[in-house]
Amino acid sequence: MGDTLNKLLLLFNKREKKKLLVLFLMMIVSAMFETVGIGLIVPFVGIVTNPSIIKEQKILNTIYELFQFKSTTSFLIFSVFVLLLIFVLKNLYILLFQYSQNRVILNQQVKLSKRLFNGYLTKPYTFHLQRNTAVLLRNVNEEVPKVFQGIILSGFQLFTELLVIFCILSLLLYTTPVATLTASFLLGGSVILFLKMFRKKMSEIGKEQQQVNGQMIKWMNQGLGASKEVKVSGKENFFVNAYAEQSQKNAIIKRYIMMLDQVPRLFIETLIVSIVLITMLIIIFQGITMTKIVSTMALFAMAAFRLMPSINRVISMISTIRYNRPALTVIYEDLFVNSEELSQNFTEDHSLDLSINEEGTFKDSIRLNGVFFKYPNQQDYSIKDVSLTIPIGQSVAFIGESGAGKTTLVDIILGLFRPEKGTISVDDKDFHEIESTWKKKIGYIPQSIFLTDDTIRGNIAFGMPNSHIDDRAVWKALEQAQLKAFVESLPEKLDTPVGERGVRLSGGQRQRIGIARALYHNPEIIFMDEATSALDNETEKEIMSEINKLKGEKTLIIIAHRLTTIENCDVVYKISNGKLVSVNELKMSVI
Repeated sequence: MGDTLNKLLLLFNKREKKKLLVLFLMMIVSAMFETVGIGLIVPFVGIVTNPSIIKEQKILNTIYELFQFKSTTSFLIFSVFVLLLIFVLKNLYILLFQYSQNRVILNQQVKLSKRLFNGYLTKPYTFHLQRNTAVLLRNVNEEVPKVFQGIILSGFQLFTELLVIFCILSLLLYTTPVATLTASFLLGGSVILFLKMFRKKMSEIGKEQQQVNGQMIKWMNQGLGASKEVKVSGKENFFVNAYAEQSQKNAIIKRYIMMLDQVPRLFIETLIVSIVLITMLIIIFQGITMTKIVSTMALFAMAAFRLMPSINRVISMISTIRYNRPALTVIYEDLFVNSEELSQNFTEDHSLDLSINEEGTFKDSIRLNGVFFKYPNQQDYSIKDVSLTIPIGQSVAFIGESGAGKTTLVDIILGLFRPEKGTISVDDKDFHEIESTWKKKIGYIPQSIFLTDDTIRGNIAFGMPNSHIDDRAVWKALEQAQLKAFVESLPEKLDTPVGERGVRLSGGQRQRIGIARALYHNPEIIFMDEATSALDNETEKEIMSEINKLKGEKTLIIIAHRLTTIENCDVVYKISNGKLVSVNELKMSVI
Protein backbone atom coordinates (compact mmCIF):
# COMPACT_ATOMS: atom_id res chain seq x y z
CA MET A 1 0.00 0.00 0.00
CA GLY A 2 2.85 2.37 0.89
CA ASP A 3 4.62 1.65 -2.41
CA THR A 4 1.43 2.40 -4.34
CA LEU A 5 0.95 5.68 -2.46
CA ASN A 6 4.55 6.78 -3.13
CA LYS A 7 4.15 6.09 -6.85
CA LEU A 8 0.89 8.06 -6.95
CA LEU A 9 2.41 11.08 -5.19
CA LEU A 10 5.14 11.24 -7.84
CA LEU A 11 2.44 11.99 -10.41
CA PHE A 12 1.58 15.31 -8.71
CA ASN A 13 3.62 18.46 -8.29
CA LYS A 14 3.59 20.61 -5.13
CA ARG A 15 0.65 22.76 -6.22
CA GLU A 16 -1.42 19.72 -7.22
CA LYS A 17 -0.70 18.04 -3.87
CA LYS A 18 -2.18 21.10 -2.13
CA LYS A 19 -5.37 20.59 -4.14
CA LEU A 20 -5.47 16.97 -2.98
CA LEU A 21 -5.10 18.16 0.63
CA VAL A 22 -8.07 20.52 0.17
CA LEU A 23 -10.10 17.61 -1.21
CA PHE A 24 -9.11 15.53 1.81
CA LEU A 25 -10.36 18.25 4.19
CA MET A 26 -13.59 18.51 2.19
CA MET A 27 -13.90 14.76 2.53
CA ILE A 28 -13.75 14.99 6.34
CA VAL A 29 -16.49 17.65 6.35
CA SER A 30 -18.57 15.43 4.06
CA ALA A 31 -18.24 12.50 6.48
CA MET A 32 -19.26 14.75 9.39
CA PHE A 33 -22.35 15.90 7.48
CA GLU A 34 -23.32 12.28 6.85
CA THR A 35 -22.94 11.46 10.55
CA VAL A 36 -24.90 14.50 11.74
CA GLY A 37 -27.71 13.66 9.32
CA ILE A 38 -28.02 10.17 10.77
CA GLY A 39 -27.40 11.28 14.38
CA LEU A 40 -30.40 13.64 14.31
CA ILE A 41 -32.67 10.68 13.65
CA VAL A 42 -32.52 9.60 17.33
CA PRO A 43 -33.90 12.84 18.88
CA PHE A 44 -36.39 13.23 16.04
CA VAL A 45 -37.84 9.73 16.52
CA GLY A 46 -37.83 10.36 20.28
CA ILE A 47 -39.89 13.53 19.80
CA VAL A 48 -42.37 11.73 17.53
CA THR A 49 -42.86 8.76 19.84
CA ASN A 50 -42.75 10.71 23.12
CA PRO A 51 -43.45 14.48 22.75
CA SER A 52 -42.93 14.99 26.50
CA ILE A 53 -39.16 14.69 25.85
CA ILE A 54 -39.28 18.28 24.56
CA LYS A 55 -39.92 19.51 28.11
CA GLU A 56 -37.57 16.98 29.74
CA GLN A 57 -34.49 17.53 27.53
CA LYS A 58 -32.66 20.76 28.40
CA ILE A 59 -31.51 21.57 24.84
CA LEU A 60 -34.91 20.83 23.28
CA ASN A 61 -36.68 22.84 25.99
CA THR A 62 -34.35 25.83 25.42
CA ILE A 63 -35.12 25.81 21.70
CA TYR A 64 -38.84 25.43 22.44
CA GLU A 65 -38.89 28.50 24.69
CA LEU A 66 -36.52 30.55 22.52
CA PHE A 67 -38.81 30.36 19.50
CA GLN A 68 -41.94 30.58 21.71
CA PHE A 69 -43.73 27.55 20.30
CA LYS A 70 -47.38 27.22 21.34
CA SER A 71 -47.53 23.44 21.24
CA THR A 72 -45.44 20.33 20.81
CA THR A 73 -47.09 19.82 17.41
CA SER A 74 -45.72 23.10 16.11
CA PHE A 75 -42.30 22.18 17.52
CA LEU A 76 -42.55 18.83 15.76
CA ILE A 77 -43.35 20.56 12.43
CA PHE A 78 -40.39 22.86 13.03
CA SER A 79 -38.18 19.80 13.66
CA VAL A 80 -39.29 18.24 10.39
CA PHE A 81 -38.27 21.34 8.43
CA VAL A 82 -34.94 21.65 10.28
CA LEU A 83 -34.14 18.00 9.61
CA LEU A 84 -35.12 18.39 5.96
CA LEU A 85 -32.98 21.56 5.65
CA ILE A 86 -29.97 19.79 7.15
CA PHE A 87 -30.33 16.91 4.69
CA VAL A 88 -30.69 19.31 1.75
CA LEU A 89 -27.56 21.26 2.82
CA LYS A 90 -25.72 17.99 3.40
CA ASN A 91 -26.53 16.70 -0.08
CA LEU A 92 -25.69 20.04 -1.74
CA TYR A 93 -22.32 20.05 -0.01
CA ILE A 94 -21.65 16.44 -1.02
CA LEU A 95 -22.56 17.35 -4.60
CA LEU A 96 -20.06 20.24 -4.47
CA PHE A 97 -17.42 17.92 -3.03
CA GLN A 98 -18.00 15.32 -5.75
CA TYR A 99 -17.78 17.99 -8.46
CA SER A 100 -14.53 19.40 -7.02
CA GLN A 101 -13.07 15.93 -6.62
CA ASN A 102 -13.92 14.87 -10.18
CA ARG A 103 -12.67 18.15 -11.64
CA VAL A 104 -9.26 18.01 -9.93
CA ILE A 105 -8.66 14.34 -10.67
CA LEU A 106 -9.88 14.34 -14.28
CA ASN A 107 -7.90 17.52 -15.08
CA GLN A 108 -4.83 15.80 -13.67
CA GLN A 109 -5.63 12.78 -15.85
CA VAL A 110 -5.52 15.01 -18.93
CA LYS A 111 -2.16 16.44 -17.80
CA LEU A 112 -0.65 13.00 -17.27
CA SER A 113 -1.94 11.69 -20.62
CA LYS A 114 -0.32 14.71 -22.28
CA ARG A 115 2.86 14.20 -20.30
CA LEU A 116 3.07 10.51 -21.19
CA PHE A 117 2.30 11.14 -24.88
CA ASN A 118 4.94 13.89 -24.91
CA GLY A 119 7.34 11.47 -23.26
CA TYR A 120 6.78 8.77 -25.88
CA LEU A 121 7.23 11.26 -28.72
CA THR A 122 10.49 12.57 -27.24
CA LYS A 123 11.98 9.19 -26.46
CA PRO A 124 14.91 8.06 -28.61
CA TYR A 125 14.05 6.45 -31.93
CA THR A 126 15.49 3.15 -30.65
CA PHE A 127 12.67 3.05 -28.08
CA HIS A 128 10.06 3.06 -30.85
CA LEU A 129 11.88 0.28 -32.67
CA GLN A 130 11.33 -1.96 -29.64
CA ARG A 131 7.82 -1.01 -28.50
CA ASN A 132 4.55 -1.84 -30.21
CA THR A 133 2.42 1.20 -31.04
CA ALA A 134 -0.67 -0.62 -29.75
CA VAL A 135 0.89 -0.84 -26.27
CA LEU A 136 1.72 2.88 -26.27
CA LEU A 137 -1.82 3.72 -27.41
CA ARG A 138 -3.22 1.52 -24.65
CA ASN A 139 -1.03 3.18 -22.01
CA VAL A 140 -2.05 6.73 -22.95
CA ASN A 141 -5.75 6.12 -23.62
CA GLU A 142 -6.59 3.31 -21.19
CA GLU A 143 -3.94 2.86 -18.49
CA VAL A 144 -3.80 6.56 -17.50
CA PRO A 145 -7.62 6.69 -16.94
CA LYS A 146 -7.29 3.49 -14.89
CA VAL A 147 -4.75 5.19 -12.63
CA PHE A 148 -6.87 8.30 -12.04
CA GLN A 149 -10.39 6.87 -12.14
CA GLY A 150 -9.62 3.34 -10.99
CA ILE A 151 -7.08 4.14 -8.25
CA ILE A 152 -7.04 7.83 -7.26
CA LEU A 153 -10.77 8.54 -7.60
CA SER A 154 -11.60 5.15 -6.10
CA GLY A 155 -9.13 5.90 -3.30
CA PHE A 156 -10.89 9.16 -2.46
CA GLN A 157 -14.25 7.41 -2.49
CA LEU A 158 -12.80 4.63 -0.32
CA PHE A 159 -11.49 7.07 2.31
CA THR A 160 -14.78 9.00 2.22
CA GLU A 161 -16.77 5.86 2.90
CA LEU A 162 -14.34 4.69 5.61
CA LEU A 163 -14.69 8.07 7.37
CA VAL A 164 -18.48 7.84 7.14
CA ILE A 165 -18.40 4.29 8.54
CA PHE A 166 -16.05 5.36 11.36
CA CYS A 167 -18.22 8.35 12.32
CA ILE A 168 -21.46 6.36 12.22
CA LEU A 169 -19.96 3.51 14.25
CA SER A 170 -18.66 6.05 16.79
CA LEU A 171 -22.19 7.42 17.11
CA LEU A 172 -23.64 3.92 17.49
CA LEU A 173 -20.92 3.00 19.99
CA TYR A 174 -21.84 6.03 22.11
CA THR A 175 -25.55 5.14 21.96
CA THR A 176 -25.43 1.33 22.44
CA PRO A 177 -21.86 0.10 22.97
CA VAL A 178 -22.56 -3.62 23.48
CA ALA A 179 -24.72 -4.03 20.38
CA THR A 180 -22.37 -1.90 18.29
CA LEU A 181 -19.25 -3.85 19.32
CA THR A 182 -21.00 -7.15 18.55
CA ALA A 183 -22.20 -5.88 15.15
CA SER A 184 -18.77 -4.40 14.33
CA PHE A 185 -17.00 -7.66 15.13
CA LEU A 186 -19.38 -9.71 12.98
CA LEU A 187 -19.37 -7.20 10.13
CA GLY A 188 -15.63 -6.48 10.14
CA GLY A 189 -14.64 -10.14 10.30
CA SER A 190 -16.96 -11.09 7.46
CA VAL A 191 -15.71 -8.26 5.20
CA ILE A 192 -12.03 -9.06 5.84
CA LEU A 193 -12.68 -12.72 5.07
CA PHE A 194 -14.49 -11.78 1.86
CA LEU A 195 -11.66 -9.48 0.68
CA LYS A 196 -9.01 -12.13 1.35
CA MET A 197 -10.89 -14.61 -0.81
CA PHE A 198 -10.69 -12.38 -3.92
CA ARG A 199 -7.49 -10.38 -3.25
CA LYS A 200 -5.09 -12.36 -5.42
CA LYS A 201 -7.58 -12.92 -8.24
CA MET A 202 -8.22 -9.17 -8.76
CA SER A 203 -4.51 -8.43 -9.27
CA GLU A 204 -4.19 -11.32 -11.72
CA ILE A 205 -7.13 -10.33 -13.90
CA GLY A 206 -5.89 -6.71 -13.86
CA LYS A 207 -2.62 -7.79 -15.50
CA GLU A 208 -4.46 -10.12 -17.87
CA GLN A 209 -6.84 -7.32 -18.91
CA GLN A 210 -3.83 -5.08 -19.63
CA GLN A 211 -2.32 -7.65 -22.01
CA VAL A 212 -5.63 -8.42 -23.72
CA ASN A 213 -6.39 -4.72 -24.36
CA GLY A 214 -2.98 -4.28 -26.00
CA GLN A 215 -3.54 -7.32 -28.22
CA MET A 216 -7.02 -6.14 -29.28
CA ILE A 217 -5.66 -2.73 -30.35
CA LYS A 218 -2.73 -4.39 -32.12
CA TRP A 219 -4.89 -6.67 -34.28
CA MET A 220 -7.28 -3.84 -35.16
CA ASN A 221 -4.36 -1.58 -36.11
CA GLN A 222 -2.80 -4.27 -38.26
CA GLY A 223 -6.02 -5.30 -39.97
CA LEU A 224 -7.20 -1.77 -40.74
CA GLY A 225 -3.70 -0.45 -41.45
CA ALA A 226 -3.11 -3.05 -44.15
CA SER A 227 -6.70 -3.00 -45.46
CA LYS A 228 -5.64 -3.00 -49.11
CA GLU A 229 -3.32 -6.00 -48.77
CA VAL A 230 -5.88 -7.78 -46.59
CA LYS A 231 -8.62 -7.43 -49.20
CA VAL A 232 -6.38 -8.37 -52.12
CA SER A 233 -5.16 -11.51 -50.37
CA GLY A 234 -8.55 -12.35 -48.87
CA LYS A 235 -7.13 -12.61 -45.36
CA GLU A 236 -9.99 -10.80 -43.60
CA ASN A 237 -10.86 -13.87 -41.52
CA PHE A 238 -7.34 -14.16 -40.15
CA PHE A 239 -7.40 -10.68 -38.62
CA VAL A 240 -11.05 -10.94 -37.54
CA ASN A 241 -10.42 -14.27 -35.81
CA ALA A 242 -7.24 -13.01 -34.13
CA TYR A 243 -9.14 -9.99 -32.82
CA ALA A 244 -12.16 -12.13 -31.82
CA GLU A 245 -9.92 -14.47 -29.81
CA GLN A 246 -8.64 -11.57 -27.69
CA SER A 247 -12.13 -10.06 -27.53
CA GLN A 248 -13.46 -13.33 -26.13
CA LYS A 249 -10.78 -13.30 -23.43
CA ASN A 250 -11.78 -9.72 -22.65
CA ALA A 251 -15.45 -10.78 -22.37
CA ILE A 252 -14.52 -13.52 -19.87
CA ILE A 253 -12.57 -11.03 -17.76
CA LYS A 254 -15.42 -8.50 -17.89
CA ARG A 255 -17.90 -11.21 -16.93
CA TYR A 256 -15.84 -12.11 -13.88
CA ILE A 257 -15.54 -8.44 -12.89
CA MET A 258 -19.29 -7.87 -13.30
CA MET A 259 -20.02 -10.85 -11.06
CA LEU A 260 -17.63 -9.50 -8.44
CA ASP A 261 -19.47 -6.17 -8.61
CA GLN A 262 -22.74 -7.92 -7.72
CA VAL A 263 -21.49 -10.37 -5.09
CA PRO A 264 -20.49 -7.74 -2.47
CA ARG A 265 -23.90 -6.05 -2.62
CA LEU A 266 -25.78 -9.32 -2.07
CA PHE A 267 -23.29 -10.45 0.57
CA ILE A 268 -23.43 -7.16 2.51
CA GLU A 269 -27.22 -6.90 2.24
CA THR A 270 -27.66 -10.34 3.80
CA LEU A 271 -25.02 -9.60 6.43
CA ILE A 272 -26.46 -6.19 7.45
CA VAL A 273 -30.01 -7.52 7.81
CA SER A 274 -28.73 -10.39 9.96
CA ILE A 275 -26.70 -8.05 12.16
CA VAL A 276 -29.58 -5.58 12.60
CA LEU A 277 -31.85 -8.43 13.75
CA ILE A 278 -29.20 -9.73 16.13
CA THR A 279 -28.64 -6.20 17.45
CA MET A 280 -32.39 -5.82 18.05
CA LEU A 281 -32.39 -8.97 20.15
CA ILE A 282 -29.42 -7.71 22.18
CA ILE A 283 -31.17 -4.38 22.85
CA ILE A 284 -34.41 -6.13 23.87
CA PHE A 285 -32.58 -8.45 26.29
CA GLN A 286 -30.93 -5.39 27.91
CA GLY A 287 -34.35 -4.43 29.30
CA ILE A 288 -34.54 -0.94 27.79
CA THR A 289 -37.85 0.98 27.69
CA MET A 290 -40.01 0.72 24.58
CA THR A 291 -39.45 4.39 23.64
CA LYS A 292 -35.69 3.89 23.89
CA ILE A 293 -35.94 0.66 21.90
CA VAL A 294 -37.90 2.36 19.11
CA SER A 295 -35.52 5.35 18.85
CA THR A 296 -32.42 3.12 19.06
CA MET A 297 -33.75 0.71 16.44
CA ALA A 298 -34.61 3.71 14.22
CA LEU A 299 -31.00 4.85 14.60
CA PHE A 300 -29.68 1.36 13.76
CA ALA A 301 -32.06 1.04 10.83
CA MET A 302 -31.01 4.43 9.48
CA ALA A 303 -27.35 3.59 10.10
CA ALA A 304 -27.77 0.24 8.36
CA PHE A 305 -29.52 1.96 5.47
CA ARG A 306 -26.50 4.28 5.11
CA LEU A 307 -23.80 1.74 5.97
CA MET A 308 -24.98 -0.93 3.55
CA PRO A 309 -24.05 1.00 0.37
CA SER A 310 -20.92 2.36 2.13
CA ILE A 311 -19.56 -1.06 3.01
CA ASN A 312 -20.52 -2.30 -0.45
CA ARG A 313 -18.57 0.59 -1.99
CA VAL A 314 -15.59 -0.05 0.30
CA ILE A 315 -15.32 -3.62 -0.91
CA SER A 316 -15.89 -2.53 -4.51
CA MET A 317 -13.28 0.27 -4.28
CA ILE A 318 -10.66 -2.02 -2.73
CA SER A 319 -11.23 -4.54 -5.54
CA THR A 320 -11.10 -1.76 -8.15
CA ILE A 321 -7.82 -0.40 -6.76
CA ARG A 322 -6.23 -3.87 -6.78
CA TYR A 323 -7.50 -4.51 -10.29
CA ASN A 324 -6.01 -1.24 -11.59
CA ARG A 325 -2.65 -1.37 -9.80
CA PRO A 326 -0.90 -2.96 -12.83
CA ALA A 327 -1.78 0.23 -14.78
CA LEU A 328 0.07 2.32 -12.19
CA THR A 329 3.10 0.05 -12.52
CA VAL A 330 3.22 0.54 -16.29
CA ILE A 331 2.84 4.34 -16.09
CA TYR A 332 5.38 4.61 -13.26
CA GLU A 333 7.98 2.59 -15.15
CA ASP A 334 7.58 4.58 -18.37
CA LEU A 335 7.68 7.93 -16.54
CA PHE A 336 10.34 7.34 -13.89
CA VAL A 337 12.18 3.99 -14.09
CA ASN A 338 13.28 4.63 -17.69
CA SER A 339 13.72 8.33 -17.04
CA GLU A 340 16.94 8.50 -18.99
CA GLU A 341 14.92 7.78 -22.10
CA LEU A 342 12.02 10.05 -21.24
CA SER A 343 11.83 13.81 -21.36
CA GLN A 344 9.91 14.56 -18.16
CA ASN A 345 9.68 18.26 -18.86
CA PHE A 346 7.62 19.53 -21.74
CA THR A 347 9.77 20.98 -24.48
CA GLU A 348 8.63 24.31 -25.81
CA ASP A 349 7.64 24.31 -29.47
CA HIS A 350 9.43 27.25 -31.04
CA SER A 351 8.64 26.20 -34.60
CA LEU A 352 6.22 29.11 -35.00
CA ASP A 353 8.91 31.59 -33.98
CA LEU A 354 11.51 30.26 -36.40
CA SER A 355 12.83 32.98 -38.66
CA ILE A 356 14.78 31.95 -41.72
CA ASN A 357 18.37 33.18 -41.76
CA GLU A 358 19.09 34.05 -45.39
CA GLU A 359 22.82 33.65 -44.86
CA GLY A 360 22.36 30.20 -43.36
CA THR A 361 23.07 28.85 -39.89
CA PHE A 362 25.68 26.28 -40.94
CA LYS A 363 28.82 27.41 -42.81
CA ASP A 364 31.49 24.72 -43.00
CA SER A 365 30.74 20.98 -42.83
CA ILE A 366 29.23 17.99 -41.08
CA ARG A 367 31.91 15.58 -39.82
CA LEU A 368 31.70 12.00 -38.58
CA ASN A 369 34.79 10.68 -36.80
CA GLY A 370 35.15 6.98 -35.96
CA VAL A 371 31.40 6.38 -35.59
CA PHE A 372 30.18 2.98 -34.38
CA PHE A 373 26.54 2.03 -33.83
CA LYS A 374 24.52 -1.11 -33.11
CA TYR A 375 20.80 -1.57 -32.55
CA PRO A 376 19.49 -2.56 -29.11
CA ASN A 377 19.78 -6.27 -28.29
CA GLN A 378 22.23 -6.84 -31.16
CA GLN A 379 25.84 -7.92 -30.74
CA ASP A 380 27.24 -6.84 -34.12
CA TYR A 381 27.73 -3.23 -35.10
CA SER A 382 25.57 -1.97 -37.99
CA ILE A 383 27.95 0.97 -38.53
CA LYS A 384 31.67 0.35 -38.05
CA ASP A 385 34.31 3.04 -37.72
CA VAL A 386 32.89 5.48 -40.27
CA SER A 387 34.66 8.82 -40.73
CA LEU A 388 33.55 11.24 -43.44
CA THR A 389 32.90 14.89 -44.23
CA ILE A 390 29.83 16.48 -45.82
CA PRO A 391 30.64 20.02 -47.01
CA ILE A 392 27.86 22.55 -46.39
CA GLY A 393 26.27 23.64 -49.69
CA GLN A 394 27.22 20.52 -51.63
CA SER A 395 25.21 17.45 -52.65
CA VAL A 396 26.34 14.12 -51.21
CA ALA A 397 25.09 10.65 -52.10
CA PHE A 398 25.24 7.36 -50.19
CA ILE A 399 25.14 4.16 -52.22
CA GLY A 400 25.49 0.47 -51.50
CA GLU A 401 23.64 -2.80 -51.57
CA SER A 402 20.43 -3.30 -49.57
CA GLY A 403 21.19 -3.72 -45.88
CA ALA A 404 24.65 -2.15 -46.20
CA GLY A 405 23.85 0.45 -43.53
CA LYS A 406 23.11 3.54 -45.67
CA THR A 407 19.83 4.43 -43.99
CA THR A 408 21.23 3.70 -40.51
CA LEU A 409 24.15 6.05 -41.17
CA VAL A 410 21.83 8.81 -42.40
CA ASP A 411 19.58 8.25 -39.37
CA ILE A 412 22.65 8.87 -37.18
CA ILE A 413 23.35 12.12 -39.03
CA LEU A 414 19.68 13.09 -38.67
CA GLY A 415 20.00 12.65 -34.91
CA LEU A 416 17.64 9.68 -34.59
CA PHE A 417 20.43 7.45 -33.24
CA ARG A 418 23.35 8.27 -30.99
CA PRO A 419 26.62 6.56 -31.88
CA GLU A 420 28.09 4.26 -29.24
CA LYS A 421 31.56 5.35 -30.22
CA GLY A 422 32.91 8.27 -32.19
CA THR A 423 31.68 11.83 -32.61
CA ILE A 424 29.52 13.94 -34.92
CA SER A 425 30.17 17.64 -35.28
CA VAL A 426 28.67 20.47 -37.30
CA ASP A 427 30.96 23.44 -37.95
CA ASP A 428 33.33 21.93 -35.32
CA LYS A 429 30.57 22.02 -32.68
CA ASP A 430 29.41 18.84 -30.96
CA PHE A 431 26.18 17.70 -32.61
CA HIS A 432 24.30 17.30 -29.34
CA GLU A 433 25.01 20.89 -28.32
CA ILE A 434 23.21 22.26 -31.38
CA GLU A 435 20.58 19.50 -31.72
CA SER A 436 17.54 21.77 -31.14
CA THR A 437 18.75 24.22 -33.83
CA TRP A 438 19.61 21.32 -36.13
CA LYS A 439 16.06 19.96 -36.05
CA LYS A 440 14.67 23.32 -37.20
CA LYS A 441 17.06 23.59 -40.14
CA ILE A 442 16.72 20.17 -41.79
CA GLY A 443 14.15 18.66 -44.14
CA TYR A 444 13.64 14.90 -44.39
CA ILE A 445 12.00 13.03 -47.27
CA PRO A 446 11.65 9.29 -46.47
CA GLN A 447 10.94 6.51 -48.93
CA SER A 448 7.50 5.95 -47.40
CA ILE A 449 5.58 9.15 -46.64
CA PHE A 450 3.16 9.24 -43.72
CA LEU A 451 0.22 11.53 -44.39
CA THR A 452 -2.18 12.60 -41.65
CA ASP A 453 -5.95 12.55 -42.13
CA ASP A 454 -5.93 16.25 -42.98
CA THR A 455 -6.00 18.59 -45.98
CA ILE A 456 -3.21 18.96 -48.52
CA ARG A 457 -2.35 22.27 -46.86
CA GLY A 458 -2.13 20.67 -43.39
CA ASN A 459 0.05 17.82 -44.65
CA ILE A 460 2.54 20.10 -46.38
CA ALA A 461 2.83 22.50 -43.42
CA PHE A 462 3.13 19.42 -41.18
CA GLY A 463 2.80 20.21 -37.46
CA MET A 464 1.62 23.81 -37.99
CA PRO A 465 -1.80 25.18 -36.95
CA ASN A 466 -3.86 26.48 -39.89
CA SER A 467 -3.67 30.06 -38.64
CA HIS A 468 0.13 30.02 -39.04
CA ILE A 469 0.36 28.41 -42.49
CA ASP A 470 1.71 30.55 -45.34
CA ASP A 471 -0.23 29.56 -48.46
CA ARG A 472 2.33 31.21 -50.74
CA ALA A 473 5.04 28.97 -49.29
CA VAL A 474 2.72 25.96 -49.72
CA TRP A 475 2.17 26.72 -53.42
CA LYS A 476 5.91 27.29 -53.94
CA ALA A 477 6.70 23.90 -52.34
CA LEU A 478 4.05 22.22 -54.50
CA GLU A 479 5.58 23.77 -57.61
CA GLN A 480 9.04 22.49 -56.67
CA ALA A 481 7.55 19.03 -56.05
CA GLN A 482 5.83 19.05 -59.48
CA LEU A 483 2.36 18.84 -57.90
CA LYS A 484 1.04 22.38 -58.31
CA ALA A 485 -0.95 21.70 -61.50
CA PHE A 486 -2.65 18.67 -59.94
CA VAL A 487 -3.70 20.56 -56.78
CA GLU A 488 -4.99 23.51 -58.83
CA SER A 489 -7.21 21.11 -60.78
CA LEU A 490 -8.94 19.91 -57.60
CA PRO A 491 -12.27 21.57 -56.64
CA GLU A 492 -11.12 22.27 -53.06
CA LYS A 493 -7.47 22.86 -54.00
CA LEU A 494 -5.39 23.15 -50.78
CA ASP A 495 -8.45 22.28 -48.68
CA THR A 496 -8.75 18.84 -50.31
CA PRO A 497 -8.72 16.06 -47.66
CA VAL A 498 -6.16 13.33 -48.38
CA GLY A 499 -7.85 10.65 -46.25
CA GLU A 500 -6.25 8.41 -43.64
CA ARG A 501 -2.61 7.77 -44.60
CA GLY A 502 -3.33 9.59 -47.87
CA VAL A 503 -5.56 6.81 -49.31
CA ARG A 504 -7.26 9.25 -51.71
CA LEU A 505 -3.98 9.95 -53.50
CA SER A 506 -1.75 7.79 -55.67
CA GLY A 507 1.62 6.60 -54.39
CA GLY A 508 3.45 9.15 -56.54
CA GLN A 509 1.22 11.99 -55.36
CA ARG A 510 1.79 11.03 -51.72
CA GLN A 511 5.54 11.01 -52.33
CA ARG A 512 5.45 14.46 -53.93
CA ILE A 513 3.48 15.85 -50.98
CA GLY A 514 6.23 14.48 -48.77
CA ILE A 515 8.81 16.30 -50.88
CA ALA A 516 6.75 19.51 -50.73
CA ARG A 517 6.50 19.10 -46.95
CA ALA A 518 10.29 19.04 -46.63
CA LEU A 519 10.68 22.08 -48.89
CA TYR A 520 7.92 24.17 -47.25
CA HIS A 521 9.98 24.96 -44.14
CA ASN A 522 12.89 26.16 -46.30
CA PRO A 523 15.49 23.88 -44.68
CA GLU A 524 19.22 24.42 -45.03
CA ILE A 525 19.94 20.68 -45.26
CA ILE A 526 17.69 18.24 -47.15
CA PHE A 527 17.83 14.49 -46.57
CA MET A 528 16.35 12.23 -49.25
CA ASP A 529 16.07 8.52 -48.40
CA GLU A 530 14.99 6.83 -51.65
CA ALA A 531 12.58 9.77 -51.87
CA THR A 532 11.93 9.45 -55.62
CA SER A 533 11.82 5.66 -55.90
CA ALA A 534 8.00 5.64 -56.13
CA LEU A 535 8.00 8.11 -59.05
CA ASP A 536 8.25 7.43 -62.75
CA ASN A 537 11.49 8.38 -64.49
CA GLU A 538 10.13 11.53 -66.08
CA THR A 539 8.64 12.91 -62.84
CA GLU A 540 11.79 11.99 -60.93
CA LYS A 541 13.89 13.84 -63.49
CA GLU A 542 11.72 16.97 -63.18
CA ILE A 543 11.80 16.92 -59.35
CA MET A 544 15.54 16.28 -59.15
CA SER A 545 16.07 19.12 -61.62
CA GLU A 546 14.25 21.46 -59.21
CA ILE A 547 16.13 20.10 -56.20
CA ASN A 548 19.52 20.32 -57.95
CA LYS A 549 18.88 24.03 -58.48
CA LEU A 550 19.18 24.33 -54.70
CA LYS A 551 22.83 23.22 -54.77
CA GLY A 552 25.01 25.82 -53.16
CA GLU A 553 22.02 27.26 -51.36
CA LYS A 554 21.09 23.96 -49.68
CA THR A 555 23.06 20.92 -48.58
CA LEU A 556 21.65 17.74 -50.16
CA ILE A 557 22.19 14.30 -48.58
CA ILE A 558 20.74 11.58 -50.80
CA ILE A 559 20.31 7.81 -50.56
CA ALA A 560 19.41 6.35 -53.95
CA HIS A 561 19.82 3.40 -56.30
CA ARG A 562 19.08 5.11 -59.60
CA LEU A 563 21.95 6.73 -61.46
CA THR A 564 19.71 9.61 -62.54
CA THR A 565 19.04 10.53 -58.92
CA ILE A 566 22.70 11.12 -58.00
CA GLU A 567 24.31 11.95 -61.32
CA ASN A 568 24.75 15.59 -60.29
CA CYS A 569 26.06 14.89 -56.77
CA ASP A 570 29.41 16.41 -55.77
CA VAL A 571 30.48 13.52 -53.51
CA VAL A 572 29.43 9.86 -53.49
CA TYR A 573 30.10 7.59 -50.52
CA LYS A 574 29.80 3.84 -50.93
CA ILE A 575 28.80 1.85 -47.86
CA SER A 576 29.24 -1.92 -47.55
CA ASN A 577 28.57 -4.05 -44.48
CA GLY A 578 28.39 -0.95 -42.30
CA LYS A 579 31.76 0.41 -43.45
CA LEU A 580 32.78 3.25 -45.73
CA VAL A 581 34.58 1.48 -48.59
CA SER A 582 35.03 4.23 -51.16
CA VAL A 583 34.70 7.94 -51.81
CA ASN A 584 34.19 9.35 -55.27
CA GLU A 585 34.18 13.07 -55.73
CA LEU A 586 33.45 12.71 -59.42
CA LYS A 587 30.11 11.90 -60.99
CA MET A 588 29.40 8.19 -60.98
CA SER A 589 29.08 6.23 -64.18
CA VAL A 590 27.66 3.11 -62.58
CA ILE A 591 26.20 2.14 -59.25
